[in-house]
Amino acid sequence: MSVCWYIVLKGGFMTEKKDPIERKKEIMAAASNLFHEKGYLNTTTQDIIKSVGISRGLLYYHFKSKEDILYHIVEGYLNPLIKKFKTITNNKSLNPIEKTIEFINITIISEKKAKPEDYTLKKAIHLPENSYMIDRINHKLSYEMTGYFTKIIKEGIATGVFEVTHPKETASFLMTAYTFVINDTVYHNNDREKAKDYLIAYQEMLSKALGVKKNIF
Repeated sequence: MSVCWYIVLKGGFMTEKKDPIERKKEIMAAASNLFHEKGYLNTTTQDIIKSVGISRGLLYYHFKSKEDILYHIVEGYLNPLIKKFKTITNNKSLNPIEKTIEFINITIISEKKAKPEDYTLKKAIHLPENSYMIDRINHKLSYEMTGYFTKIIKEGIATGVFEVTHPKETASFLMTAYTFVINDTVYHNNDREKAKDYLIAYQEMLSKALGVKKNIF
């Protein structure tokens, strides 16, 4: 027996034959393909509706706007990253310094490993029109990173490798600064050598903030 999902819209009920979660994934996948093929600015909500084969009302039931769809696509990339932070933090085979290095390294996308879709999303995210969205992403990421990095700092203090008086506050400053700078348009618009200088400067600052006598990177 098939299961129908009834969605309340203005004017009455509407029958949806797919699970809402699966439908959202379908819309996001279609939008992602269109963003890559046509470009974010050239893709309309009508293009997405046509690609999925749904009504406009159903699209707006799941997403507020095209920007909202893009946000959820990017969020899909963030969630696995946040899980990696948790794995690194709880990895008993790594010492606090090794965890710190891994913590920073996993946020840097290798040019060799990056897919064409990664550049498409990156370009779309950093459009002036999407400044509010990137701000939401940065806040979510920095909040998650701060929580896990606080645990790493406390472990470093306990084992005598870090000298930090206020671990939570220090983690908040370090992770917030890193997240907003590394995801800023200015950083991404620089050439690779200039971007590398930003990373080196942060690594030096991180080592000093943790009370490590030499650059741990």
